[in-house]
Amino acid sequence: MSHQVVAMSKMSVSGRLVEFAVWFVGLSLVGYLAVSVFGLVSHGPEFYVNFAIGIVAMSGLLALSELGNPTQLSEEGDSPRRAPALQKVGVILALFCGLAGLAYLRWYLDWIVLNAPFFDQVTVISGFLTMIGIIYLTWFHWGLLLASLCAGSILYFFFGQHIPITLLKHPGYSDAFIMNYVSLNTNQGFFQFSGVAADQIYLLVLFGTTLLGAGMLRLTIELGKAAGRRVRGGAALPAIIASGSIGAVMGQAVSNVVLSGRFTIPMMKRHKFGAAMSGAIEASASSAGQILPPILGLGGFLIAAFLGLPYVQVALAALIPGLLYLTGVAFAVGNYALYRGLPKLDEPVDHQLIWRMAPTFLVSFVVVIWLLLGFRSAGYAALAGIAVALGLSLLQGRYRPSAADLVSSLREGLVLTTLLSLLILAIGPLGQVMTSTNLSGRLATLLATMLPDSEILLLIGAMMLSLVLGMGLPTPIAYVVASLAVVPFLQEVGVDLLRAHFFVFYFAVFSTLSPPVAVSVLAAAKLARASFWSTVVRSLQIASTTFIIPFAVVFNKPLLDFPNVDFLVIMPILEVLATQFACAIAAFGFCFMKLRWVGRGYFLFVVAIGYVTLTQHGRPVALDIALFGSLAVGLAACFMRSRLQTATAS
Repeated sequence: MSHQVVAMSKMSVSGRLVEFAVWFVGLSLVGYLAVSVFGLVSHGPEFYVNFAIGIVAMSGLLALSELGNPTQLSEEGDSPRRAPALQKVGVILALFCGLAGLAYLRWYLDWIVLNAPFFDQVTVISGFLTMIGIIYLTWFHWGLLLASLCAGSILYFFFGQHIPITLLKHPGYSDAFIMNYVSLNTNQGFFQFSGVAADQIYLLVLFGTTLLGAGMLRLTIELGKAAGRRVRGGAALPAIIASGSIGAVMGQAVSNVVLSGRFTIPMMKRHKFGAAMSGAIEASASSAGQILPPILGLGGFLIAAFLGLPYVQVALAALIPGLLYLTGVAFAVGNYALYRGLPKLDEPVDHQLIWRMAPTFLVSFVVVIWLLLGFRSAGYAALAGIAVALGLSLLQGRYRPSAADLVSSLREGLVLTTLLSLLILAIGPLGQVMTSTNLSGRLATLLATMLPDSEILLLIGAMMLSLVLGMGLPTPIAYVVASLAVVPFLQEVGVDLLRAHFFVFYFAVFSTLSPPVAVSVLAAAKLARASFWSTVVRSLQIASTTFIIPFAVVFNKPLLDFPNVDFLVIMPILEVLATQFACAIAAFGFCFMKLRWVGRGYFLFVVAIGYVTLTQHGRPVALDIALFGSLAVGLAACFMRSRLQTATAS
């Protein structure tokens, strides 16, 4: 509380007015979405325009709050913005443009819907105002790369007919037609995914920040400590458990790194993990959180929107691959700990905290999952989860959150939901342009003709393209960009839609760890005070145990069939685990003893057998025998040699 009081005392009068406006608009938007969950507000076109107005207003106010509070920036470790006075003018103009354009759309919505796309000049100008406001605010909050993608896609819509390359050229469209598909249609352009943000993501993310306010981070770290006292290298378990759990309800890798890494990275460094490895573990575990239900890095909601499926179906399908991802990370970290001879965690565990706080998170989490499984709306499940979490948090005794903690978590939730919703508004035109001009279909045809006629090589090409397209972008954007270009191509080579989208989504998540950008690794390296490239190398070593999962998903359908699973899912799970285990040994070089390059090369050969086995249609018994047999032979040889070395030394 004192931190907030000091921060408020340093604000000018205008800063306090902006902060009051942030709270007023933010709480009004939360209340509006909450009453809509119970049908008190119709989810018609007006609803989504009102939601967009609220998001643009909040985005502008948060930008003004940031520019007016440089002290907070320095405390959070961010670099101060250049020319803040000029940027403040830009934000005010963008806020005016965005709100003016959306207000015009709201006021004349019925006329615009009836007359689309035959608009008068004033209506077209209002569409341009909306576009300018959203793109500028996107640049301010999410950076130049994302704003350039949004603006570039719209420019292509306007001027693509002048491109001399036949494959990229489109026939040309009028300004009114383009504005209808960018700014003036509540089902297209900026509004294409607004339903995902308003109906599903917004309140669920608030549920996640409510859990954080109630002490989820402290609980998961203590649980990690308790587990870490039983295994070598146990200092990494708080990072894996905390980051994975927080990511499961927050869904943002970089935010997870910053949030939990402040506690977990110093702990790992104190227990002899190197600085680079500490950062790499945190970055990898935070990325894992994006693959776990219920949030799935927001990509799960977008997958459901693309496929027209209930979100819960997508979340359930992601469970087995998500758990396999965490298993791969655990294998890699465990092997590194054995190689370095790292000790068990020796820090004290607050068992009373675990017993008093665990019911808050377990019960609220189960309530949310139960309601989602019952096909209740995400907003309804989130409100129920928030109510349960707040109620149970009052029973935590001396671990009960203070009012300041809850207020701070609500403020953080308002910021996070606003920025994620702005992100989703901004990516709408990108998807719209790719489909309206059929650019995605033409790119798929080009890729299919350029790459060799081999399914596995085509998938590798799709993997590389997904990683490249996702570099430097937030996971939801990386997924949308990659899916628009790659999914049609994967369909042409025979991959069904659900598995094609999951394939692309997983590599969009991996792109946060991929050089040269590797945004999650960059954040973790800063916290660990480690070399960026050393941290990247360690991150790729850890992630190497998980790269098999997207390929396994494509060739082994039972992996995405949860909860409708049978004995057919057991074999691909065992094959993935065997491949991951061998990969961890090859990456870090320990199997009962430290291995030389020959030993690591042998287990790399086992990994190759695993990839071949998992990328075959059907169930080739001979390959299974080769995989498990070669792994068993390697383990037995290492065990016997380590015993021999021990006997010789003694």
